[in-house]
Amino acid sequence: MIIGITTTLNEADGFQRVNVEYINRVAATGAAPLLLTPVRGGAEANRALARRVIDAVDALVITGGGDVHPRYYVPDPAKSRDALNMDDVAALGCGSASHCRSTGARVPFCGHNASEEAFRQAMGGPPGPDEVCALDGRNVLTDPERPAVPCLSDLLAVSEDRDGFELELARLAHERQLPCLGICRGMQVMNVALGGSLYRDLYNCGVTERGHRQEPPYDRTTDTVTIAPNTLLAASLEAEGPFAVNSMHHQGIDHVAEGLTVAARSGDGVVEAVEDPRRRFYLGVQWHPEYLDRHRGLFAALVDAARSRLAVA
Repeated sequence: MIIGITTTLNEADGFQRVNVEYINRVAATGAAPLLLTPVRGGAEANRALARRVIDAVDALVITGGGDVHPRYYVPDPAKSRDALNMDDVAALGCGSASHCRSTGARVPFCGHNASEEAFRQAMGGPPGPDEVCALDGRNVLTDPERPAVPCLSDLLAVSEDRDGFELELARLAHERQLPCLGICRGMQVMNVALGGSLYRDLYNCGVTERGHRQEPPYDRTTDTVTIAPNTLLAASLEAEGPFAVNSMHHQGIDHVAEGLTVAARSGDGVVEAVEDPRRRFYLGVQWHPEYLDRHRGLFAALVDAARSRLAVA
C-alpha cells in the first residue's frame, strides 16, 4: 500500500521538505509513504506531473504549508454562497466587523478583491522576506531575490508550482475516487480544486477575533471543534460533538465547494473539516492530526479506504 505525501519547496536552499510527523503517521499504519514533489516550471508543468504520478499511489495526503494563490478561487460574486454569512457572524457573537479590516470590502467578498492585474503589478515590488512561516509547524525559506508576489500582504509562502501540482492531484483524486486526506492547507486545496474559495485572512476578513495560530509545542491542543454526527470524520475519529484539536492557520474556507459538506466547525464558526459523502474517503481537516496521538485514526481510516478500493478494483 503506497500513500503519497506532498511536500514544500524551500526555494532559498533548494530543498523539498515535509514534516516527519506525516511520514511517521503513514508508516505506523503499515503503508509505505512516498513523497510527491512539485517541480520548477510553473503551474501547467506541475499539472502534467500530477497526471503522471497519480497512478503510482493508492491514496494521498495533501499536507500543510503556505497559501493558495487567490487567482484559483476568485468566484463570480453574483453566484457566491458563503460558508459563514453575516447572520452567522452575528449569531456566533464574533464581533461587529462586517467588513474587511484591510480593504473595507464586505466579508463574503473579502478574499476576492485582487485582480490579476493587481498581482502582475505586485510582481514588480521589492524582494520578499527570506523566511516565511508555513503555518504547519516549520518555516519555509523563500528566495530572497523573488519579488513579493502578493499585493495583499496577508498571503504567505505562495508557490504556483505547488498550487498547480496539488490542485490537480486533489481534482484527480476526487474524479478517480482515490482516497485523499487534506491537512490544513491540504483541506483548502481540496475545497478550491472543486470550486470553493477561501478567506484570505480570518482576522482581516472580519470572520473572527480569535487567533488560530498556536505556538509550539504542536502536540498539545488549544482549540475545540464540534464534529458533526454521522460523518466520515466522526467515524474515523470515533468521536462526535466537542473534540480537542491544535490550530496553526490564518486562512479558512469561505465558500464550500459544491458536493462537499461541513463536518466540523470551531466555536467561532470557522470551517474545520469538510468531506464528500459521495466518496469513500475525501476528507480535509484544518488542524494538524499528524502531531496528535488521539487523531491517528484519520490515517488508519485513509489506509483502510485505499485497501478497500484495491479489493474491488
